[in-house]
Amino acid sequence: MMTYGKGILPRFQWIPEMQVWMLVLILVHLPSACLLPETPVDSVSCTEDLGCRLLVEDGLCTQGEAVPMPERDPVLVPIKMQTKTMLRCQQERDCIPCIQVMLHLGLMGAKQDGRPVKGGVQSSRHHKEFLRTHIWLSAQTYPSFRCVLVEVWFPHAHNSSLGSLQFDCFPVALSGELHIKAFTSPSYESVPVLKHTHHGPNCGWSNAKDMIRLCQVPRLEVFSGAEEAVLQVWDFPAQQHFHLWLYLNQTDGRKGMDSCKLLTRPENVSVPLHVVFPCLCLQIWPEAEDPPRIDLCPFARDAKALARAWAMSHLELRIFRGTLSLSLSAPCDLPGVVVPCWRMDHRACYPLHSRLHLTLSPNMLQEFPGLRPHPNLCVQVMSNGSIYHQSCLQEDFPGSQQQLLLWETVGPQGNLSLHVLERGSWVPTAQAFSTRNWNLREALQNDMKSGECVQVWGSEDGETDVLWACSLEKYGRAYWGLAWMVTLLGVISILLVLVLKKETLKGWLRILKEDYSSGGTLQGRPVLILYSPDNGSFERLVGILAAALAQLQVSVSLELWRRGELGALGPMQWLHAQKHRVLKDGGAIVLLFSQGAVASCAEWLGWEEAGMQPPVHPDSTFLASLNCVMPDFLAGKARDSYMVACFEELLPAAEIPGLFHSVPVYQLPSQLFHFLLALAGPRVGHEQRSSLRRQVVWIGKSLERAVEECRLKKPSWQQTSQLGDAQMKGASSCPCAES
Repeated sequence: MMTYGKGILPRFQWIPEMQVWMLVLILVHLPSACLLPETPVDSVSCTEDLGCRLLVEDGLCTQGEAVPMPERDPVLVPIKMQTKTMLRCQQERDCIPCIQVMLHLGLMGAKQDGRPVKGGVQSSRHHKEFLRTHIWLSAQTYPSFRCVLVEVWFPHAHNSSLGSLQFDCFPVALSGELHIKAFTSPSYESVPVLKHTHHGPNCGWSNAKDMIRLCQVPRLEVFSGAEEAVLQVWDFPAQQHFHLWLYLNQTDGRKGMDSCKLLTRPENVSVPLHVVFPCLCLQIWPEAEDPPRIDLCPFARDAKALARAWAMSHLELRIFRGTLSLSLSAPCDLPGVVVPCWRMDHRACYPLHSRLHLTLSPNMLQEFPGLRPHPNLCVQVMSNGSIYHQSCLQEDFPGSQQQLLLWETVGPQGNLSLHVLERGSWVPTAQAFSTRNWNLREALQNDMKSGECVQVWGSEDGETDVLWACSLEKYGRAYWGLAWMVTLLGVISILLVLVLKKETLKGWLRILKEDYSSGGTLQGRPVLILYSPDNGSFERLVGILAAALAQLQVSVSLELWRRGELGALGPMQWLHAQKHRVLKDGGAIVLLFSQGAVASCAEWLGWEEAGMQPPVHPDSTFLASLNCVMPDFLAGKARDSYMVACFEELLPAAEIPGLFHSVPVYQLPSQLFHFLLALAGPRVGHEQRSSLRRQVVWIGKSLERAVEECRLKKPSWQQTSQLGDAQMKGASSCPCAES
């Protein structure tokens, strides 16, 4: 690049003595003087093939009317513009951004042999004559406007290549815009005006914090204590003051926490802990005219700050124009989802259709499209799998009755499908707990058609999904009458079986004659038996074992005996309540394994290989019980509170998944005595052992006969299965063993 200044140093002819000393001083101080930046001025430079100089540094420029191109000689014109952000420094670390403009030049006009001139020029003039042009560069930004005029000449007229012109530089504000134009003077008809818009840098630019004074701010560090958070401000730039402002960054704007604080030196700023939320941010800027402002949010990923924001939030349900709506007031925008759920009395709230879920928008009124208010409707606010709020409409609709929630869908071929919400999942009405023993489907469909059922939600997009709420009050008498009838028939059947089997009856009579209260070996010992109801014979076998334990004065909890209570509470709540009670009283939980239980274990662990669907009884609560006990086994906490048993003729102990072998495993009835000793605990005397041995004889014979009956009667899923026993064993044991 060649730079043309305003003059050169004169050549010295002689140097007097005083001038010699001055020259020495200049030479001594020259290195240090070169390190200090001079006062920056505008400059222009060009490539070696061109000559250029700055004629006007700040003038008034207008494009004017265009004139025709010269007929004989070509014209040197700008054909391309490029810009670049530079720094212009008054002193060290005190710079301003400016825009460097580079113009690429070319020749236009003066056709030779019918062709336009491109790389060089064939001129009829003398070769010492130059081609000259004047180019205006204008830079406009609100509210300033500036023009500079540059003269460019082409010193070699024959077969010379062209180059580029560089101007340094137009100042630009931080984050500002600069509109730059380049055009010749005079302007020619066929020469376009070059235009370009350059965006100035902000304080995030790589050189900004070190070189631009306005971007230099103190260092900030945050420390959280027990009662307050401390903002430590240090490493102050020299001779600068700063303003600090704390605010909550919310969707609807910024909410200031306090007035601005002037910082003149390093200090600590205290913030009360009860206002430290993820959206608590700070803004800092130097005390200057129109300075850049820097925002920092140091608590954006603070888990405690997020928990504090959830604790300060509040959920409110409303009925707006006949539609259920809600509003969540919170100090920050919180991530989460709003889920409507269905509650029966004081039981758990079950989430409804996923199409009804809403993305959480704090401090805004939100509506559930098509969802109509109902006494059993509640709303949950969930985030990362945790429920932070739940609010219901029960208070707005007092005296709610027991309702059954139905989901009606119509398939592509017009076939009707009806499911009922039971135990937290949608179950076909034919398998539902409330309808499996009596025909309620037709009655409910008639109620939906006649208007006795209330439509809770209907899809508004043309699909045929509908949620219905139907009252069960009018079916209550028939339901309980049927329940009493089933109970009575069950008692009669048991008595009939005992009468027909005299040996079994005699054995039970002998057990009844034993004085179980004298020894107190198992008296009051709480036991929860968990099993899979593979078939009726197996349930009868489990009932015999449970009845024998009850005769020994064990407090037995069995799903077979508590199905009314289980149906009212739901399996998960009932199981958790029984587990809590048994463990609190120092009892034991017995996992009674069968083929169905092993299959349930495989399903719980998500084993779905070879297209095999684990054969699980539709009414089994064993899958739900695995949710209660699996965490204890996986964490290694099951040793002192759990026992595992199986009937050896129905399931070998080796097929029980390896995960459950961390606790004692008993094979019944051969190890019945050791099983009862383990239930009784370590404090068992000689007389109590003798009493248990006598009782084991009669209990064991009853179990052997029941096991034989169960062995001869295969479960229904085994009768239809196309897999062999070996495949079934492998499918049952592998997933749990690998886990």
